[in-house]
Amino acid sequence: MVTLVGIVNCTPDSFSDGSGEISHVELVRKAKRLRDEGANMLDVGGDSTRPGSRCCGIEQEWRRIAPVLRVMSREIPCSVDTHFPEVARRAILEGATFINDISGRFNDEMVETIAASAAHYIFMFNAHGGAHIFGDGLSNTEGFSLISNWISDHTIKLIARGIAPEKLIADPGMGAFISGDPMVSYSVIKRFHELPRPGGGLLLGCSRKGFLGRATDRDPSDRDQRSAIAGAYAAALLEPTTPLYLRVHNVAEQRRALERWPGMEERERGSWLS
Repeated sequence: MVTLVGIVNCTPDSFSDGSGEISHVELVRKAKRLRDEGANMLDVGGDSTRPGSRCCGIEQEWRRIAPVLRVMSREIPCSVDTHFPEVARRAILEGATFINDISGRFNDEMVETIAASAAHYIFMFNAHGGAHIFGDGLSNTEGFSLISNWISDHTIKLIARGIAPEKLIADPGMGAFISGDPMVSYSVIKRFHELPRPGGGLLLGCSRKGFLGRATDRDPSDRDQRSAIAGAYAAALLEPTTPLYLRVHNVAEQRRALERWPGMEERERGSWLS
């Protein structure tokens, strides 16, 4: 049960497609293109959390995402990528049905906001304990077990605070969020089916991440095929009844990889590892 989540970056400095300020008209046009390419849902973000980024603050983040959310939430389910409870509250009032929190923290105010709403909560493991905190992260030997245990513990705490299990979606994190060692991200994907699964399912967000890069890549978009194969690989590991959200920049490429997976040769399936 795969949901394709198209990424709408409303930031001028995204690692994957940041190219200065973009008009809201252009952002809405991009969002509609992702929908037309097969996205079942959109993830709208206004605060870049790439390594080395700085927090833009509540008001700046909201100014960036609000016009896009107001239009698109009436046409397709929308998630808002934020670690601010205030932005989450405003987004839910504007029609967001998912809040995507990449902070890795247990924020009482955020939890209360979600529990009091009908919104789903995507909670991501973050080895650094904050949206704009960076470091080396986990080692390959400890990575998977620590992430797995964190998901289990966090799920229990969130349910205890009144969030329904079916509203919880776990994201194990990828790339710099979990480790400077690429093999930690690879090991999580290869063991994706072993992760604890809250009632709402799992999310994989490896699209265009640096750990998938090669020396010949000239642009993050060169990683789209490897990103898509990694997503299809994870999907194939899970039972069809497990909800899986694939957060991607190139929706069309991910959709093709999912469709082609059954007939894909082993060498091609393994290309994202090389």
